Amino acid sequence: MNFPKTITIEACEQFIAQLRNNSHQLLQLPVDTSAPAFGGLASAIQAANTWARNSMPRDVLLRQSASRDVLDDINERPHKFSAAMCATSIAMVDKPDNDLRSDVNLRAKHVIEQQGKSSYGHQRGGLCWFAFVDHSSKAFDRNFYIERPGSNAEPRQPDQIKAIIKAMVDKSMGVSGGAKLLSGDALEWVGRIFFELFLNTHEHGSRGVSRTDWLRPGIRILYTQGVNLSQDGSANLTAKQPALHQYLKSAEAHGMQGKKRFVELGIVDSGLGFCGRWQADHREQILSSGLTVDEEYQIFKKCFRFRQTSTQLDNKGNGLPVVMDRLTKLGGFIRIRSGRLALYRNFMDSPYQSNDECGFYDWLSGNPAEGGITEMAPCVGVSITLLIPLEEKS
Repeated sequence: MNFPKTITIEACEQFIAQLRNNSHQLLQLPVDTSAPAFGGLASAIQAANTWARNSMPRDVLLRQSASRDVLDDINERPHKFSAAMCATSIAMVDKPDNDLRSDVNLRAKHVIEQQGKSSYGHQRGGLCWFAFVDHSSKAFDRNFYIERPGSNAEPRQPDQIKAIIKAMVDKSMGVSGGAKLLSGDALEWVGRIFFELFLNTHEHGSRGVSRTDWLRPGIRILYTQGVNLSQDGSANLTAKQPALHQYLKSAEAHGMQGKKRFVELGIVDSGLGFCGRWQADHREQILSSGLTVDEEYQIFKKCFRFRQTSTQLDNKGNGLPVVMDRLTKLGGFIRIRSGRLALYRNFMDSPYQSNDECGFYDWLSGNPAEGGITEMAPCVGVSITLLIPLEEKS
């Protein structure tokens, strides 16, 4: 199968749909890829993870390039990196019997070690990202974890995680330009969102059916990238994303006129997904007949509303409702893809309130999900993509 060359939600969804009837497929990665539109990178990473979980052997083929080292290119593209780290073999198209996996892994080891020395991780243009290869010895980046001899690595405290997201956002926006650096309330709110989502994917997106077993293969990617959008200039970009188009109209209605600066924040894991994780934790409640997509949505809401970190301590995390509260304060947007669900919420039009039911909207129809869900092809793990407006420079 050919991986999409165009990194959009729509192209990646088509790829995931093809995997439903074409498992155990050799994957061919393109040399060049387009600059990802909103949500495209998260979708591409999730598409790679879905291929990896559903294919065995996991063989990857690479095309030659006259302009770049294709092995180095893997380490600069999070979706290619995800596919390569889960592959059982990697070869060039013209030399399929020459397995390059050991060379790729050696380069990846160096890249992971280098990201631990940077406050913003890897950088390519306006993209900053961190990778956690959970099935390897490089799962616990020191920016995010404290490792102690004889005990499991522990996530760092909120202020330390907040410093990372500030560095990532400042670096991303410094490249795209036009936005003020994060500070004050905005920094506090974005920092808390990032901390909660990181903690959530650490505890729920990295484990197998048993919470004591780390997934193999398992990978998580966190990224930020600067996005410049305007109502007029983004018309083509949002033509196939009416939810995003409406969000930009909402921003304009709320006084955000003209060209605006946003940061896209993505967190993607290769875990069991919201519903799969709930079923693994509540095996006594699993229905023998299987779940309808509407029942899957109800479980999703239950997870999103009530899931707390296992520690139950305030300084260790307050659960996903905090994410929705902070997104409301920031006027943000969220897209979530898990299992057969593709959902979103525009917090300008649908602000989070006390005792909120944590309802979402169907990504394709734009209607409240309570009124009916568009069933998507099953995907692996969870991808969460946020769009957060930033204050422009004077």
